[in-house]
Amino acid sequence: MIMKKYIYIPLVLMLIFLSGCNGGRELYTLPAPEIILEDPDGIYTLKLGNTLTLAPQVRYGQDAVYAWLMDGKTVGTQSVYVFNADQTGTYYLTFNVIRQDITVGRNIRIDVERNALPAIFLAVPENGFSILPDSTLTLHPIVENGQNATFTWKVNDVEVSRDSIYLFSAPQSGLYNLFFSAMNTEGRDEIRFSITVSAQTGDENAQDPPEIPSGKYFRPVQDNSRADWAVIHEYLPAPGQFINECVTGGFSGEKTIQEAILYAGNRLQNNVFVSLGAFGGYIVVGFDHSIVNDGGYNLQIEGNAHDNSSEPGIVWVMQDSNGNGLPDDGWFELKGSEDNSARVKRHYSVTYFKPRHPGSSVHWIDNKGITGKVDYLGAYHDQETYYPLWINTEYYTLTGTCLESRNYLSETGSWISPSYAWGYADNDRQGLFRISDAITPEGEPINLEFIDFVKIQTGVNGKSGWLGEISTEITGIRDYNLVK
Repeated sequence: MIMKKYIYIPLVLMLIFLSGCNGGRELYTLPAPEIILEDPDGIYTLKLGNTLTLAPQVRYGQDAVYAWLMDGKTVGTQSVYVFNADQTGTYYLTFNVIRQDITVGRNIRIDVERNALPAIFLAVPENGFSILPDSTLTLHPIVENGQNATFTWKVNDVEVSRDSIYLFSAPQSGLYNLFFSAMNTEGRDEIRFSITVSAQTGDENAQDPPEIPSGKYFRPVQDNSRADWAVIHEYLPAPGQFINECVTGGFSGEKTIQEAILYAGNRLQNNVFVSLGAFGGYIVVGFDHSIVNDGGYNLQIEGNAHDNSSEPGIVWVMQDSNGNGLPDDGWFELKGSEDNSARVKRHYSVTYFKPRHPGSSVHWIDNKGITGKVDYLGAYHDQETYYPLWINTEYYTLTGTCLESRNYLSETGSWISPSYAWGYADNDRQGLFRISDAITPEGEPINLEFIDFVKIQTGVNGKSGWLGEISTEITGIRDYNLVK
């Protein structure tokens, strides 16, 4: 009996100790819950007016509760969620399985599209394409509402393919007429264009490197010189949720280039942000004097970055080498912390296409053949289009340096965009830059004794769910030499 008492008491104490260390929670020996979606990637397409029933399978979910989150808010607590939307656009859901010891989540994207005719988007040069004999041209049209569509390619009225992508090649010089169509149950769209095959064809995209600045036309600071920019020469944003937007964005129906420049100037004069939109969007400013390179910080560019919300912009500088007062000489990039990263893409181009209907996302394709969309987020910014109203062409292309996107969705359902170490606008609160960091297109340092123009350009091609595209915002640009 005595021995039994000595055995019993330590066992009781051990149970009490374990209970105390675990805070009274049940100890789990099961693996973490596993969430299995019907679509492994969690991406769904839904026609406007229809519903989508999401019923994930959950393994090891004993005693778990569920939470469906949209825009950080709980919209459901059952294992099954029925989604519908009254507007086109892209919607993001997070499905959380919450067990006493762990929470596991899966992100889901739903693209809501209208029932409509297919729409073909293809960037065709004004005079058609030109290639060399026996070379290959990849034709990769974007087809909106192309689900379950049938495609037809013809060359000189002869059918050559029924795929959505066509690789054109011809051994003989000549003019070739191409035809592409997409047809679904609603109807058909088509496009016709030409391809010139010639041994004399040059590289239309080739660009001469910028000339070494002359240093002839230095403009010293005068008594009435101001630290802030003096003139906006260009404002060409990429599409974005603040473009054409009348409330937060402050637009008022600007439909010409000059009206857009006046809009940007009024905003900056009042220290209110100017959005550059998605990747490649830019603004160019000039000063009433030349900004001297003294080896230290010379430029201050302010944005609206804050903790975990970096939307980095690449900074370029130019010297007025020909003395005409216009930014028509060579641009030189100011290097940043990511300059030597293998994941930085230079000479990166994105072509944006004008939507066919109000309330539609903006399709794009880059020079790597990758396609995507600037999502229409009508619940937050419901202007008819995010494509700049003052651009009358069916598409336009922006080129620059593209950084790797670092944004991610946290476990709490918030989007996080960590800042880069240094060298980018709208990246941190400091916003200081050195002219001595200027580099050539080959990445070599170049000594600029002074500069006259500054360009800031959105430097990431990415988006953060319901927060929309990553877009550099600017609130001020000044000669830091005059205020430091």
